[in-house]
Amino acid sequence: MTGKMNCPKTKIVATVGPASFEVPVLVRLARAGADVFRINFSHGTLEEHRQQLENIRQAGVQIGEPLAIMADLCGPKIRVGKMQEGVSLVEGEEVTIQRDPVVGNAKRFSTTLAELIEEVQPGEQIRLDDGKLRLEATAVRTPDEIVCRIITGGPLSGGKGIHLPQTRLSIAALTEKDFSDARWIAERDFDYVALSFVQGPDSVLELRDFLAKHGSSAKVVAKIEKPNAIRNIGPIIEASDVILVARGDMGVEMDLPEVPLAQKRLAELCRQAGKPCIIATQMLESMTSSPTPTRAEVSDVANAVLDMADAVMLSGETAIGKYPVESVAMMDSIVRRAEQYQEESGRGLTLDLPGGGAAAIAQAVHTVVFAEPVRAVVTFSASGTTAQALSKMRLPVPLLVLTPNRRVLQQACLLYGVQSRPAETPEHTGDVLALAAQTVADLGWAVQGECIIVVSGRPIGRPGSTNTLVVHRL
Repeated sequence: MTGKMNCPKTKIVATVGPASFEVPVLVRLARAGADVFRINFSHGTLEEHRQQLENIRQAGVQIGEPLAIMADLCGPKIRVGKMQEGVSLVEGEEVTIQRDPVVGNAKRFSTTLAELIEEVQPGEQIRLDDGKLRLEATAVRTPDEIVCRIITGGPLSGGKGIHLPQTRLSIAALTEKDFSDARWIAERDFDYVALSFVQGPDSVLELRDFLAKHGSSAKVVAKIEKPNAIRNIGPIIEASDVILVARGDMGVEMDLPEVPLAQKRLAELCRQAGKPCIIATQMLESMTSSPTPTRAEVSDVANAVLDMADAVMLSGETAIGKYPVESVAMMDSIVRRAEQYQEESGRGLTLDLPGGGAAAIAQAVHTVVFAEPVRAVVTFSASGTTAQALSKMRLPVPLLVLTPNRRVLQQACLLYGVQSRPAETPEHTGDVLALAAQTVADLGWAVQGECIIVVSGRPIGRPGSTNTLVVHRL
């Protein structure tokens, strides 16, 4: 058994795609530092996703380590309809967006969301192609069309994204495709499901209920990318298991200077709530085509670590890039150095968590770790709740979760500083101590005469029963 005692504590999420779906590449990505693999349902077929899922699980078997898999639903992405070739919108002129489908030109085009006509109000901005083109609605002729003034012109082709930063959309975050995909996901071995374009807690709860109804214990990740989500962030965090800061669409939906401030605020709110936070999008974007990142990208990843994100994510870099393994290895090295600085400076080592028993035990563990010469912390966890609470303590020693639950084993891969191993449920507390000591010794984390902390509950293996902390000498 090998342990990753010197691995970084901030987890790395790698998106799977044409450049990375084969088992040998997935094995190399995992060995380079990837802990979680993301399958993007905005692209590809269900058969391709099935193959990706099977390949990731096979890679986990080959490396002998658990891996988490996240399914990312595409949500109500609004796009430009079919367009003629060579269309370019001219600044200062007018263009009409109409309800009925049409092959668009420089004067008139349609969208993939007919209801858009009822949603936009005069004076609101419409942004096209990741914000490169900007329109302002001057007249809304419900239910037929919207007349817009072109603020920023440029080439426009079919399929480009449409963003409505000032519009309060009434459309649901879960589309018919999302429900169909979620049902398929619920029947398979996924650990997390990410929901796009969240605007409030209701859609998060709806997805959670849908997954549970269809037999899935996957945790729900809320992607924050719209101003409405920022306004409703408290209830969204409460309803979600994980928050993902999706800076790509966020940078189109709001003014760019606001994005890093939103990132810091969201990371801080997740810390206060005891919920994992993932920072995502364009972190090492230049490595899609270059073997090295820019200095700004290196600083971006390091700052996400200093913001105390639990995980950082790669998208196109690993999905379609020329250097997927190098991208993960580079992110791993940046994370290591930022964490080293963080520990040397003593930043962020105390935290008050909300909640009951698990949070209280986690606070106690934090106190003991800094008062006694402890080599590692081990928790026996049936539900993963204690593991998450301990993760948020940002302990300076290795943290190991022993669990009989395969889902908890895999989901722990996203938790900051946590490593996990499968274990049968012991009959007695003494058996937990013996199992913890033997596992830590096998991992090379502690030797005879050194101390570890062991956290468990009575009765053993019952979710929510964590109530025991023992300082145990090997």
